[in-house]
Amino acid sequence: MLRNMSPTVFNGLAAVTVAIPILAWSYGLPVHNVRSSALDFFSERNAQNQHIDYTVGSSSVTFSWQENSLHGFGNLSTKVGTKDGTGHMFELKLVRITSSDANTVNGEWDVFKNGDPTCAGCKGSLYVTSPGQGYEYLKGYVDNGKVGYSFSGPLDAKTRYDY
Repeated sequence: MLRNMSPTVFNGLAAVTVAIPILAWSYGLPVHNVRSSALDFFSERNAQNQHIDYTVGSSSVTFSWQENSLHGFGNLSTKVGTKDGTGHMFELKLVRITSSDANTVNGEWDVFKNGDPTCAGCKGSLYVTSPGQGYEYLKGYVDNGKVGYSFSGPLDAKTRYDY
């Protein structure tokens, strides 16, 4: 039967035969979704190499990713204040995933302070505790060598999805 098949048809069938398991495997990878609405730590290292630990006001954090793939989404926005009463709004956006597993997402981030970009394409990482290990939290950092940001906070109860 293979002898009577044209090379074009044979190559097409070979490609489909290889592609089907790869597609099935890639879509079977676990997906994770975590949220936090109460960061308890946010820190900035600015261009003058000053470290500022902010008092966190309101915050909203959402991350979704598929293990061992480049598919995912992440956004953190928080209102913070300093001891002198100065307030700031930060937004950290995960714009590209470079690697991921069940608990960690590495990638490139864009950071905005009061709406102004401060760090574009900065390298960063998010770590999330494994489910059911007591205190569940997330923590992360974003840095480009000139400025850097760190954050952490508890996961919201019953909003974590692993499937």
